Amino acid sequence: MRTSAGALILGAGFLLVGAAVTRAAEYPGWGDTGWEYASKRECCAAAIEIAASYSATACTNSGGVPRPFRGATERGTCSAEWTQDENGSLLYRCRGEGVGLVPVTTSAWTESS
Repeated sequence: MRTSAGALILGAGFLLVGAAVTRAAEYPGWGDTGWEYASKRECCAAAIEIAASYSATACTNSGGVPRPFRGATERGTCSAEWTQDENGSLLYRCRGEGVGLVPVTTSAWTESS
């Protein structure tokens, strides 16, 4: 009897931790700058920023509080394509994916910890 009660308590603990971990998922976002006169670096930074904004919105809409990763050096990925206008000036279009935000659960257990 004592063993089954201990197993029950241990199982309940795993469920609580599992629920907290599940709610702490990443919320990816995607961004597209459209064609713009900018350097590739500026274009990619803008696309990743758009993606991070969508990621933050998805996190907030699910009840979380967006926070940047601590110590992260890369906030997302970017693909760029370019073309030239009739004067030969470069235009870039960048698509970014950002996953630099994670939710903080709003349960009473997490807030009091």
